Amino acid sequence: MKLSIEQPEAIREFAYAQGWLPRGVEVTHLENADPGDGVVNDIDKSANTNLRGHLSNATTLIFKQAGETNAPDEDFMAMVDAASSLTHKEGEHPILLGYAEEERILCMRDMGHDAPS
Repeated sequence: MKLSIEQPEAIREFAYAQGWLPRGVEVTHLENADPGDGVVNDIDKSANTNLRGHLSNATTLIFKQAGETNAPDEDFMAMVDAASSLTHKEGEHPILLGYAEEERILCMRDMGHDAPS
């Protein structure tokens, strides 16, 4: 799967299948996530596609996909490692919701927004 801003339904179905999004919550629209908008820059170094998914429960998720490079596995694992090391304030859950290694996609809670329930 290739992330595309024009395919919120495909991303929604993929997120359902991965367990990142509960059934019944829709991806209402997608927008490009600016790497300078508070989303971690270490992750963005390896990401080619950064999308913010606006959800029907008034929250947002960030979907990142590693680019096609000479070492896509290394780039992807660098993205996962950077996301895994992040945590919110004490008592909150980590930002990383999960990743799909084969597609080189990771899904994160959008910083400053609540996680979907």
